[in-house]
Amino acid sequence: YNEYKSYLSQEMGKLKMEEAKSPQHPLYDPPPKSRVQQWFLCILAVCHLSAFASLYVQWPGLYGPTGIMPAHQANPRGFSLQDISQAMGVPLAQTADAVCIVGMVVSSLLVAFPVARVSVAYVSLGVLYFSLYQVGRTFLWFQWDILLLEATFLSVLVAPLLPTGGVCCHGDIAMWLVRWLAFRLMFASGVVKLTSGCPTWWGLTALNWHYESQCIPTPLAWFAHQLPDFLQRLSVVFTFIIEILYPFLFFAPVAAVRAVGVYAQIFLMVMIMMTGNYNFFNLLTCGLVISSLDDGYLPSAATFLSLLSPTAVASGGFSAFTTLLLFPFRALLSLLTFPYDVVRGKTESRLSSLSVAVVLCGTVACLRILFEVDLLNMTTRVTFGKSEFYWFLQHAVPLSVIMGTVSLLITVARSFLGVVSSRDASRGRKAAEVIQMGVVTLLAGSLFAMSLVNLTELDQETQNKLPLSVQELYHKYRPYHVTNSYGLFRSMTGVGGRPELVIEGSHNADSGWIEYDFKYKPGKLGARPPVVIPHQPRLDWQMWFAALGSYNYNPWIINLAYQLLQNNTEVISLLHHNPFPEKPPKFIRATKYRYHYTSIKDAGTHWWARDSAEEYFPPLALYQPTLKEFLSYHGYTVPLKESFEVTRLTSFLKLIRTLVDMVDPVAFIWTILIISFLPHFKALRFRVSLFGI
Repeated sequence: YNEYKSYLSQEMGKLKMEEAKSPQHPLYDPPPKSRVQQWFLCILAVCHLSAFASLYVQWPGLYGPTGIMPAHQANPRGFSLQDISQAMGVPLAQTADAVCIVGMVVSSLLVAFPVARVSVAYVSLGVLYFSLYQVGRTFLWFQWDILLLEATFLSVLVAPLLPTGGVCCHGDIAMWLVRWLAFRLMFASGVVKLTSGCPTWWGLTALNWHYESQCIPTPLAWFAHQLPDFLQRLSVVFTFIIEILYPFLFFAPVAAVRAVGVYAQIFLMVMIMMTGNYNFFNLLTCGLVISSLDDGYLPSAATFLSLLSPTAVASGGFSAFTTLLLFPFRALLSLLTFPYDVVRGKTESRLSSLSVAVVLCGTVACLRILFEVDLLNMTTRVTFGKSEFYWFLQHAVPLSVIMGTVSLLITVARSFLGVVSSRDASRGRKAAEVIQMGVVTLLAGSLFAMSLVNLTELDQETQNKLPLSVQELYHKYRPYHVTNSYGLFRSMTGVGGRPELVIEGSHNADSGWIEYDFKYKPGKLGARPPVVIPHQPRLDWQMWFAALGSYNYNPWIINLAYQLLQNNTEVISLLHHNPFPEKPPKFIRATKYRYHYTSIKDAGTHWWARDSAEEYFPPLALYQPTLKEFLSYHGYTVPLKESFEVTRLTSFLKLIRTLVDMVDPVAFIWTILIISFLPHFKALRFRVSLFGI
């Protein structure tokens, strides 16, 4: 064993020396650009890959000709998937398949090869996803969908025009826009929790209900729900501090202070990701907030490669097998302690050390002033009222506008000075870069001005002071989602138990009702909550929203029942299984329950308990005229009028669809993600060197 350990160490040492001497690979070695920009562009590509793949596996059941909300029944304003279908001469369903496949291929290439991350590639991703969004309607009306569109628009400015473009002269200005988007997202998400007037947020009891009432919880959410009330309240306190106060650190002049604000947001996103299935949202948010970091505050490739070092596996004290089992935990701890190690190394100067100390002291002061934390009695409460909070907004929102304006001007001035004072560039190149910088600056100023309309929605008095021309410009480009309003978890739902819909079918209206089991949302009491990140099962999500209201405000659920009455295979593919495989049911009904997590004492084999059953919609049958009248009124009976010939392209797309439908959706998404990252696994060279394969 010792000889084997020594041999592994020697081989890894040789490999590191070879990699240090070897030139950059033209495909998967990043060109000399900012690592922060590369991280942002890569993370955005991963989010697009997840989004396109997730939509692809669900499209027939959601938007197919006989889906829950057929795409041909949409009436979009402006460019959409329907225009692409007409231009290609391909049926709408196959056009959607082609758009998703092209989006997956482009995203995968951007993840795999940094040299491919150019502006035109991100333009294509934005156009393709926007075309799907235009016909998506209810199932695509989520804040992360418009956040992805806005971030993609900014990525067009961040990415270079050419693969060999190197560092863009306007890169700092473009990344500043990303930083401003991260600020608006987090600050607004924190503020709306209190402006909504939700008593659970004001009473610091929101997390007492959040873990069981969120759309699709993870298994860890059950355990988080069992935490003591004091820890739940304290978690809400730190959520307010991280979301409302810490975003201002993004614009601090000291890099170490910005790192504190960034890693606080990342910590919050990781906690949300561990307890809830929020598709690509948490990763996208992390990609946005790292725009405030300097390159030195990001983990290098060596940090990740060290986790795969054979000396770590063969180190003394543990067997290789035990060490392998503990590897995920060691990797997690290494990544979590990285910000501390970096900050410790970067705060040697007095200014940085003093700045970080001021931030920490300010955090403690805010805790003592804004919240009363009684450790002796294990209680926590808010010490300010609504009037004081609105006073804060009246000053904080204008301050953020001034802060953003000054920061943008400083960034622009610094970028122009960097171009003008460059000694390596010729006069002609300097002139071209100055013109390019002028165009980007004008665009950045326009985007910043339009975003003020969204930001000042938090304070109406400040919004009324905005020039009329700015508001007109915003409303003109609003349909393209180049800037949007955000505010996540505005109010806590499910207080007293999460409302959950159970759909049942039967051959007899009076008896024999059998439940339809969904893939991911809570249903069976003994079913373990799933982990489906980065997939977003959009039907399961909308079932959660439908339970908050009535079917009159969610007419799509009646069309879902109509398709189940016909055993529509594409719609049933969105469910876990079909309880009526041979003959469709004659009746479909929906019942609303209140679901609760079981406690530690009475958990047993069940994760859930339910009570308070009430009718959501009565038994429906195909022959009922009122059913067809309801669907006709809401536009679900519009016939599909297409006359396209069968081509090799459509046949090829149908073949791919048949093959993908055989694979589990989550497994499919993770498979293409792993394949996309394969070129980055330089540690595979060690395997080639060691084993000769």
